[in-house]
Amino acid sequence: MDHYGVILRKLREINRLTVKHAAQKIGRSSGWISQIENGKGLVRLDEIEFERIVGLYNGEAYRKQFGAWISRSKINQQVAKEIVFDGSILKYLRNKAGLTLIEAAKSVGISFGHLSDLENGEKSVSEDIKNHLMKVYGYSPLSFRNFTGDDKRANNIPVRYKLGIALRKMSDSDIEAVFNFVNANIFAQAKKI
Repeated sequence: MDHYGVILRKLREINRLTVKHAAQKIGRSSGWISQIENGKGLVRLDEIEFERIVGLYNGEAYRKQFGAWISRSKINQQVAKEIVFDGSILKYLRNKAGLTLIEAAKSVGISFGHLSDLENGEKSVSEDIKNHLMKVYGYSPLSFRNFTGDDKRANNIPVRYKLGIALRKMSDSDIEAVFNFVNANIFAQAKKI
C-alpha cells in the first residue's frame, strides 16, 4: 500500500502523540516517522512493520476508516496544489497604495466584488487584470514576481491575508485541526506566561 504514512499520521494524531513521542513508542527515529508520514525520503515500510505500528497505536478500531483517510488525503493534496496566494499580494499592494476596493476596481474597470474575490483567492487573477492593478498600485507589472517566492519583499505580505485564502480552501475538519493545533500549542503557551 502506498499510503501507509497517511494512516500512521492519522493514528498518531488520534493518539495525540508528537513525532518524538511516537518515535519512542514504536522504537524508530523521529526522522524515520516524518519520512514515512510525508511519503518522502528513502525509507520504506513493509506490511509487517505497518501492522506492528497500527497495533502499537491501538489502530484496529479505526481500520474501517483507513480508506476514507487516504481519499481525504488525496483531495487535500490536490487542493493544496491549487491554492494560489496572488490575491494576498494584490490586497497588500492595494492597502499600501491607500486605495479602497471600490477605487481600485473602478480604475481597472471591474466590480469591487470581483476584486474582492480575486484578493480572497475565490477567483484566479488574469494576467491582464494583474498587470493593470500593478500599474494602479504604482508598480511595473514585472515587479509582481518580487512579491512571490523567496524575495525579501514577499515577507511583507501579511500572513493573515494568505491564511484567509488558505482557510477558504480547507475542509471544516482541516480548519478544526488547525484550530486545535493553535489552541494547544500557541494559546496554551500564552496562558502560561
